[in-house]
Amino acid sequence: MKKYLGYGIVAFFFIYVLFEFYTAHGNINSQFIGIVQKVSKKPFSSSQIITVNDKDYDLEYIRWYDDAAIVAVGDSVVKEKGTQMMSLFKKGNK
Repeated sequence: MKKYLGYGIVAFFFIYVLFEFYTAHGNINSQFIGIVQKVSKKPFSSSQIITVNDKDYDLEYIRWYDDAAIVAVGDSVVKEKGTQMMSLFKKGNK
């Protein structure tokens, strides 16, 4: 009985790691450019989810040059495919 519990825990951990890798890989391969329409927080996490061009993007694995800057509605963002870096242009800056 304990052996099967151990197998279950190992299998759960393995599936969790694969899912996290898949999520990070998907975010790195995303590409978007536009104005942020909506910003929301991910439940039980400090990462944000932004809506650009009516599509949601999780910012957990995406970085921008000024990490202290908080993404807000109306900001412009540019993210190229294959990189973790996103360019953030704050609303009102020229």
